[in-house]
Order: sequence, then C-alpha cells, then structure tokens
Amino acid sequence: MHPQSLTPQDAAGLLSLIGLIALFIGLLFLTRRMQRKRLEQTQESPSSAAKPFPQTAGYIQQIPTFAQHKLLERQAALRQAFDLWQKDFLLRGLDGNTEFIRGESLKRGLRYQVSSTSLAQGLAMFIQVEMAQDGDESRARFERLLAHLLAHPAQDQPVLSSWLSIPDLPTSRRLEPDLHAEAWILLGLMLARQQWGSLQRFDLDQIIQERSQALLETSKSHSAVQCGVFSPILTHIIARQMPDPFWQTQAGVDWQEVQPLLREETGLPGKQQALSLLQVGLEGLVSPQDGFAERSTLFFARLKSALSSPEALEGEVEAGFSRLASLSCCVPLALLYKDGEHVDNLWARLSQALPAKQDALGASLRLIAKMSLAGTLWLDSGETSNQVTIAE
Repeated sequence: MHPQSLTPQDAAGLLSLIGLIALFIGLLFLTRRMQRKRLEQTQESPSSAAKPFPQTAGYIQQIPTFAQHKLLERQAALRQAFDLWQKDFLLRGLDGNTEFIRGESLKRGLRYQVSSTSLAQGLAMFIQVEMAQDGDESRARFERLLAHLLAHPAQDQPVLSSWLSIPDLPTSRRLEPDLHAEAWILLGLMLARQQWGSLQRFDLDQIIQERSQALLETSKSHSAVQCGVFSPILTHIIARQMPDPFWQTQAGVDWQEVQPLLREETGLPGKQQALSLLQVGLEGLVSPQDGFAERSTLFFARLKSALSSPEALEGEVEAGFSRLASLSCCVPLALLYKDGEHVDNLWARLSQALPAKQDALGASLRLIAKMSLAGTLWLDSGETSNQVTIAE
C-alpha cells in the first residue's frame, strides 16, 4: 500500500496498531523492571553477625559437666542438625519472598494443605538468630520468616499474627493470635537487632515497637487466659524493653496459675507444662537473678518425674504435641539439676530421636535443646555475669 492511497480510516488503524505495540513494549519494560527490582530485593547482601555461631554462652562456666572436647563435638553435630532441620521443615512461599515452617497437613475438601503455626514460626526466627554466622543467609531467611507472619495477620489485631495459617491458600483465614508465640516472635526480633543491627526489607525498630505495644494491649485484655504458659524469661526480657507495670507483675500472676499443675501431674509434661519448664530452664541458665531460685524446687521435682519416664520418644503426649517436644523442653532445666548428671544421656536421646515428618514444633524444640547442651544458647547481652543455681 502506497502512502498516497492511505485513507483516514487506514491511517487511524495504523496509528492504533502502533499504539498497541508501544503499549505492549512499555508493559514488557515495566514488568522486567519490577522483576529485576524484586530479584534485587530478594538477593541477600553479606551480613556481619555480632554473636556468630558458635557463640560461647556464659552458663557453661558454671556447669562442671561441660568438657571442652565434648562441646566442640556437639557444636559440629548441632550445625549438621540445623542444616537438616532447614532442609526438612523450611519451605518457600508461593511468592518466593516468604518462608514458613511446615506443620501438619489439613484436609480441606478433597485435598490436603500444609499448615503453619505462629509458635513454630517464632521458634524458627529465634533459631536463625542463634545459628547465624558472618556472611551467611540467616538474616535473609529471618526476613522471609517474618514476611510470612506479616502476611497472615490475626483477627481483631492485625499487627500480631494468626496462630494458624495455610500458606498455599490465596487468602488464609484470620484467627486469634497465640500470645506465647508472640512473645517468642518479639524475642526473636529483639535478638535480631543485637545480632545484625537492622534488616534489609523491614524497619526492625518500627516492627518491634508496634508488635510490643499490640502484645501489651492484647495481653491486658486477655489476662485471664494468657496464663497458659509460665514465661518468666520472655516476660523479663520484654519488661526491660517496655517499662510498663503489666510486665513487671505478669510473671507472678502466671506463676500462681501453673503451680497446681506442677504438683498434680507426673510423666512427660503436656504442652502447657512443658513450655513452662522450658521457660524456667532458660531463665535458670541465662538470667537466674530474676527469681529462678525461689521457684526451682517445685520445677526440679516436676523435672525428676519427667526424666524418670523411660518410654521412647515416638508418639504424642497430647494432641499436636509430641513426646520429643516434651522432653526437649525439659533439657535446659535438666542442665541445672544435680550438676547436670543427665547431660550425656539427654544428648544421646535427642541425637537418636528422629522428628516425625509433620512435627515441626518437636523438631524446632529439639534443636533449641541441643543448643543448650552444646553451650551456644544466648538470650541477652547481660548474661555473662549471671551465676547459675544448681540443685543438690
């Protein structure tokens, strides 16, 4: 067709075609630009760690059973266990920018979908901080774990996270927050600030401020049901960051709630008692001046009952809480019991036990227990001056 023969209709059609081609090229350019930007955001830059693994914890000086050669062996084995835990339980989200701890498979209609809990997610964030080394991927993985929590807000309190999420659903149902999990998440965020100073994708200081305030408000409004887990170490760490009278008194309130359970039950503890024993064990290791000595007698009596259980670690203590998870929660407290006489036996049992495929909580608690036995567990920069109380 010659230009002289173009009609107005032909010219308009040609201009429209050129416009569509230009629009397509522009959209393609913008798409590629956005893809490059997302790729740059997801590419982690090397990060230096203030407390690189293996960080020597202050409590090992107070426990005579910690032999140096055994610590080195355990730390090497711990690193292998950490790598295996990441391979078996960490999954990338569909967007590539989130990561989550896979939990149980839930049946929805005719298909099964993997679930994740905020408690397992909070423990995973804590583990990433504890196991971080200079220049590794721990900070980037920590951010992806945090991104998953931010993408699944809780019902009525969107700053906190839903206690259960279904990662492969376009929109997962919002549920109430798990306040004990939120305390672990807040601890992980505070320790991340000590470890790396800042994050790449998120304003760490702002997130800590918003979540800590939301946790305070929600805990006050749910104070009657918050006492499920006695959390002295988490409460005291949060209290040092948030000078609110509520945190100053909450450990005492929780202690009154948990005492009757400790006196009545025997054998491996269920979820509430086990997580309480974990908290007290961590308090005794790294912050005994916060009141550990006053409560240790009753907790050691409960621990003795738990450790006398010779059954294998397969199976559950209660629905959704494995025997492996229960024993793992007892380990930090066992380090303080009679000069740590159970240390070698506990290390052997934990090393031989294989977490079930869907037992993300048990696998994560097992890893934290092995950290305590390997002498690398740290929770607060002020722990080095602490004196550990050993039961007779």
